Amino acid sequence: MINLVFRSLITCTLLFSNWNLTALQDTRVDRAGGTLVVAVPVSNGLVVCSDKRLLNETTGSFRDDFVKLHKVGDNAVFVATHTTGFLSKTTSKMGFDIFDVTQNFVARNAFSPKREYWTALRNEIQTKLSSYLSTQRFQDMPETDVANNRLLFNLVFFSVDASSIRSYSISVFYEKAQRPVINVADVVSETVRTPKLIGKGKDVMMLFARDPSLGRDPAILKFDQSNFSSAKTSVSDAVNFASKLFKLTSSKLPDAAVSAAHDCALISYREGFSWLNDSGETVTK
Repeated sequence: MINLVFRSLITCTLLFSNWNLTALQDTRVDRAGGTLVVAVPVSNGLVVCSDKRLLNETTGSFRDDFVKLHKVGDNAVFVATHTTGFLSKTTSKMGFDIFDVTQNFVARNAFSPKREYWTALRNEIQTKLSSYLSTQRFQDMPETDVANNRLLFNLVFFSVDASSIRSYSISVFYEKAQRPVINVADVVSETVRTPKLIGKGKDVMMLFARDPSLGRDPAILKFDQSNFSSAKTSVSDAVNFASKLFKLTSSKLPDAAVSAAHDCALISYREGFSWLNDSGETVTK
């Protein structure tokens, strides 16, 4: 049964690379924790939830109040996984932050699913990242993440229109060199019809494979691909499902660096974007 429950989730984790905390040894890197994102199509739109852990490897500390979901107009949201930025050696502040780069871009450009939008965003990421790295001495540059095929970060958008839900992912690859090699891959688009896990989703599935009893919770079994129906799934169902995954990952997989604390948002077909509380009710932030 557990294989049926998460079969729909596996395809998504193949698109979004999993990573570990020891893959990069540069102590100036800030990472958005392990980052687990749960996206669930529901009867009136899409629920997207993310954990809130942010690691600071300079101090060896972390915080569990970092908001990783970012609103994009009324009908979209974005999140980043893997390495999210680099600390300046001189100021101890973020010298490059993919959240800031993307937020500034979407603030200036109305969201569009057209290729021109993604080309402009890719170019901006390439320019900003290249500019930052050009100011760094070779010995201060982050190391290549060989374990994850040179992946630096994944940037993922979810959007909802009048009749469909889509995801758009951009992967950025990096190789340390005297002239750093940066490859911002073309956007990958997908229609979202079943629950998706991004980031540490593979770790979650491995946890359930090791201990199938964890997947017998009715709130989890409801999301079995063989009988999942977005039309029969409420916002509260999706939030409850996501909450259980965050709590399990935090308590059972501490090395994943995923917090139990999380944020959830609904992108409704009719009302657009709204934040949700732990009961799936709309709240103001």
